[in-house]
Amino acid sequence: MSSQRRKAFTIEEKGAIICRLENGESNSSLAKEFGVGHSTISMIFKNKNRIKQSFNSNVLKPKRLRKSRQENVDQALIQWFKIMRNKGIPVSGPMLQEKANVFAARFDILDFNCSASWISRFKVRHNIVAGKIVGESSSVDQNSTTNWLTSVWPNLRRQFSDDEIFNADETGLFYKLMPDKTLKFKGENCSGGKLSKDRITVMVAANMSGTEKKKLLIIGKSQKPRCFRSVKSLPVDYANNRRAWMTSELFEKWLRDWDRDLVKMKKKILLLVDNCPAHPNVTDLKSITLAFLPPNTTSVLQPMDQGIIRSLKTNFRKNLVLKMINCLDANEHNSSTKITVLDAILMVNDAWNKMSQSTIHNCFKHAGFIENHDGLPIQISEHEFDEEDDVPLSLWSRNLNSDSLAAPEMWEDYVDIDSALLTSEEPTDENIVQNINAKEQLESDGEEEVEEEPLPTAEEALKAAELLSRFVHSNIENDNLTIAMSSIHNSIRDCFYNKMKKQKQTKITDYLH
Repeated sequence: MSSQRRKAFTIEEKGAIICRLENGESNSSLAKEFGVGHSTISMIFKNKNRIKQSFNSNVLKPKRLRKSRQENVDQALIQWFKIMRNKGIPVSGPMLQEKANVFAARFDILDFNCSASWISRFKVRHNIVAGKIVGESSSVDQNSTTNWLTSVWPNLRRQFSDDEIFNADETGLFYKLMPDKTLKFKGENCSGGKLSKDRITVMVAANMSGTEKKKLLIIGKSQKPRCFRSVKSLPVDYANNRRAWMTSELFEKWLRDWDRDLVKMKKKILLLVDNCPAHPNVTDLKSITLAFLPPNTTSVLQPMDQGIIRSLKTNFRKNLVLKMINCLDANEHNSSTKITVLDAILMVNDAWNKMSQSTIHNCFKHAGFIENHDGLPIQISEHEFDEEDDVPLSLWSRNLNSDSLAAPEMWEDYVDIDSALLTSEEPTDENIVQNINAKEQLESDGEEEVEEEPLPTAEEALKAAELLSRFVHSNIENDNLTIAMSSIHNSIRDCFYNKMKKQKQTKITDYLH
C-alpha cells in the first residue's frame, strides 16, 4: 500500500488558514477540510509570524519559507532591485548576480560567488516574476491589482474593522510656491535646484471609516528652524534631514512610536503602505500589522492617491493664497518669502483638520477596499466626494475676485505642481550597506534662513482675541466654535494676568509724591 503524499500549502493558503484559526475555527475542522493531520495545522499556526510577514509582503506562491544564508546580501539586493523597479529600469538575472557579488564584497563576505540557482531562490523568496520589473510610474499591472483584491485583501480585512484599517503615504509640498510661479517650475522633481530648500514632505495616514486622522508627520530640512525658537508645542510630529525626504530610519521610528501608543490604548490596527525603498518591513510590532500593496499598483490601490492628498493640497493652497492676498492688501511686498516652515505646518494642519470623514471613506471605496453585498469592490464616481473638499481651486479663486491672483487656467497646474515630487531617497550601494549595518546617522542642515518676525506680546494677543471673539459671535452660528473661542480667550487672559503678576508692582506711595 503506497503512503499518502504529504500536502504542501502555499503561503497564500497558509495565510488563509491562520486567519480562520484566529477567527475561532477549530484545528480539527480545518484538518478534516484540507485532509491533513492536526500537527500540520498546528505547525502552520506555530510559524504564523513568519508566514504573515511573507503574506503581507505579497509573497504568496512559495510552499516553504527558506531564509538566505547570506541574509545581508539578500536584503541589500532586494532594496536595490526595488529602486531599479521604481525607476522603470529592466533588471536581468545576470545583473542581479553581479550586484549580489558587489554587495557581498561590501559586507566583507569573501567565500560568496553568486550563482544562477541562488538568484532563482532569491526570486522565489521575494515573489519576483519575469516581465513585471517596472515601477510605479509605468503602466498599472491590472492582474496584480485584481489578484490582490480577490486573494490577499479579503484575508487581511477579515481580522479588522473599518475603524482599524489605515493607509499611509508621503507627499512632497512646495510650501512657498505661489500660483504666478507655477509655469516656471512645472515638472520640477526637486532632486536639486531652486525649490529644493522650500519643500517639505508630509506623511498622511487615516483609517478606512474616515473617523480617525493620524497626526501629520512633517519632514523638513532644518533640525531647529528659527521660527520654532519660541514655540512650545507643534500640532504635528516633526523630523528633519538634509533633503527633507522620508528615509527608512524615519519610517521605522514613526511606525514604532505609533505602535507604542497603540499598545498603551490596547488597540490593534492594519496599516497598508506602498513598497518604496523608504518603507522597510519593520518586524516585532506589537499592535500594527504592516501590509504592503503590490508593486506598480499604488496609483490605483492606494486610497491616499485617490483624492485625499490632492484635497489636502488644495485646501493648503487656499490657505496660502488667502495669506498672500492679506499680505498684499496690507502692502507687504515679497509675501512669499515670509512664509516659514511654521506657517506651512500650521496651514497644512488646518487643511488636514478640515478634511471630511466622507472624503476619506470614499477614497477607500474608490480604491476598491469597500465591498458590496456580492463581495465585489464598489466603484464610485468623482461626484461622491465631499463637496467642501472637492471645490476646484480655479472656481474657488474666481469667487475671490482679486486682481493679484493668477489666470484661472493656471490653477489646476498650481494644485498638481508637486504631485510627482520625490519623497524618498534612492540610496547608493554604500547607503544600502550602511542602513543594513545600522550605522547611518541622520544629519541636520542648520537653521532655516528666514527672517524671524517678532512674537506678539501678551497685550497684543489679548486685543486680537477680543477682536476675534467679537467677529466669531457676530458672524458665525456654531456653538462648538463659540465655546472654543471662549476657551482661547480665557487662556490668553490668563497669560496676560500671569505676565502682569510677574512685573514689579507699583507701591501706593509712588502716587503720593
